[in-house]
Amino acid sequence: MIKLGISLLNFKPEYSGGINSFSLGLLKPLEKKCKLHIFTNHKSFNFLKKKFPQSQITVFSKNNFLYLIIQTIALSIKSEKLFRFNELIYFNRLNKKINSECNVFYCPLSYLKPLGLKIPTVTSIHDLQHYHMPKNFNFIQLKYRELMYKMTIENSTIVQASTNFIKDDIKKIYPKTNKKKITVIYEGVSSDFTFKKFNRKNNFIFFPAQLWPHKNHLIVLKSLKEIYNKNRINLKLIMVGGKFSAYKEINNFIQKNKYLNIKYLGKVSFSKLCLLYKNCKFIISPAIYESSSIPILEACKIGRPIIASKSKSNLEMSKKIKMNLFKTQDTKDLTKVILKIWSNNKLIKNHINFNKLVIKNYSWDKISNEYLKIFKNLNKNNTL
Repeated sequence: MIKLGISLLNFKPEYSGGINSFSLGLLKPLEKKCKLHIFTNHKSFNFLKKKFPQSQITVFSKNNFLYLIIQTIALSIKSEKLFRFNELIYFNRLNKKINSECNVFYCPLSYLKPLGLKIPTVTSIHDLQHYHMPKNFNFIQLKYRELMYKMTIENSTIVQASTNFIKDDIKKIYPKTNKKKITVIYEGVSSDFTFKKFNRKNNFIFFPAQLWPHKNHLIVLKSLKEIYNKNRINLKLIMVGGKFSAYKEINNFIQKNKYLNIKYLGKVSFSKLCLLYKNCKFIISPAIYESSSIPILEACKIGRPIIASKSKSNLEMSKKIKMNLFKTQDTKDLTKVILKIWSNNKLIKNHINFNKLVIKNYSWDKISNEYLKIFKNLNKNNTL
């Protein structure tokens, strides 16, 4: 059985975003197929130990004061050499441990950490948001992402993307990248989500997403306002997700339009999340930019129809999954789509039944076999 090292050094158990759903969803079935050796931080140890009881979990702990000082200097002066040197020195002992105890090393959290490994490495690149939306980051965050992504793509043996859109994005932004090293494997959906028969009495749109600008919350809010003003229909919207940089603007809109039936619940428990999925009428995924949409897969699994933007990743997903698409930054088009489908029970039933069959191909167990094939091939070639 292959000894697979896993980099969860930057894992945050309290984070409720897609990257955690991705990592935990994929690693669960891999634990049954590989000998996992997970490398993480003190804060995540107990959480991961409960999630992966059969795996070896090592905590990497080291005074990072000097490391952060040098890193900040390197980013400030845009020195890739100093940045890389700092990474190699800081992770030197961990690097040796991984080389001696693992056959292949996998990084699901976008960055190859540590760098300089002698064994084959695979890294999942989730998006290149810093390139398309630099305003979402401060100067240090932006420079960190620029350098770390560049070195990750250069130094990983294989780079995994969740859609062909992200694969093309990588090739466009990093044209010197060997095209053969980029592979596309679609994301999966957790078996914890179970199908529930649709109830026509369900009366709200559910919007699960962190409050980032690129998640496009305001388009949805403006559309509901337009529907009320022109049609006197006050549709209900429930939003969940962490408070990030778009929160202030979103909250201001809600406070100025209290007559609208809009509720923001913040972060919720998994059981509450499932209840909201099961009791909603539609799931909405209106993002401007993202690698793919796990909520779309979750909606299919739980049996709810989907409203989605015509982002490039959603358009790619729509070739296999039935959705109700609208022009990404067009409030009027979203309004038109919502009014057209809201009471169309025949369409709703058709989409639910179709997606119920399609989603069987997106189980994490099936998806994990595609990763396992890559890991085994890398290990085989490395031992020849």
